[in-house]
Amino acid sequence: MVFDMKYYVVTIAAIFISLGIGIFIGFNMNGGEIYLEHQQQLIDSLENSFGEFRLEKEDLQNTIEELELEKEKQEDFIQKAYYEIIDDKLFNLNIAVIQTSEDYYYDDIKIALQEAGGNVPAQLVYTNKILYLTEEELDHINYSFGVTLTKEAVLGQTNNDILTLLRDGKVSNLLNYLITNDFIRFSEYEAFDYTVDQIILAGGSQKENDEVLKAVDLDLIQKIQNQNMKVVGVERLDTAYSYIPSYKNSGISTIDNVDTFFGRMALILTAAGREGSFGEKEYSDQLVPLGGYQ
Repeated sequence: MVFDMKYYVVTIAAIFISLGIGIFIGFNMNGGEIYLEHQQQLIDSLENSFGEFRLEKEDLQNTIEELELEKEKQEDFIQKAYYEIIDDKLFNLNIAVIQTSEDYYYDDIKIALQEAGGNVPAQLVYTNKILYLTEEELDHINYSFGVTLTKEAVLGQTNNDILTLLRDGKVSNLLNYLITNDFIRFSEYEAFDYTVDQIILAGGSQKENDEVLKAVDLDLIQKIQNQNMKVVGVERLDTAYSYIPSYKNSGISTIDNVDTFFGRMALILTAAGREGSFGEKEYSDQLVPLGGYQ
């Protein structure tokens, strides 16, 4: 039998081609199954992860709700304890408020003092108009009163006249002029039937100005101390330029967060007789006066 070599070669080639195609198809089919299996495993893993995340989220939400409930209970307790602590702590005390800056809101000091039984006969505010007295305004003051005062001298005399007002209920001609022309803002809440027992000095500024600090705040502190009257220095927690270190160096008690709940508590306890530097900043010794609330 004669073999046709051409036929033989073609047959062998066809066999190998068929085998190759089969292998290729089989490999692709097997690879596809592996890919699909891998994708399914990935999907299952993601579903498990999402399930775990969902459980963790639920646990966290439950924890948050529990903490919020606990916080509400604590705040309610603190509020009740606050009024128990401050009750009549300032009974029969006449306390004036002197605010040496317009940069911050301090009207709530009066409310806190009254909640503790204190009387607030007056609140005075040094406006920017006198703190940053212009040459023109200074000349007008000197002309009106026939004097030749410097800016520092005007501030010093204003300090004297304000303390005379709080001590004796008398308004000088200069102070009357300053109040009328909005250099000093004066709110009289009660008649001056009794001498003011102590003064709350509310300061702090949005920018540094040592000249004003010395001419007003530190001068006031010295003059109040010379009259054997108690003075407490306070400011808000958000004060940009703090006066508290200077107040503290003058030997008076201070509160650096009087706009907060604990700051108001410290204010009342300090006005009632406690001494120290209280608040949340680095130059304060503790948050509130500790112990001895009876």
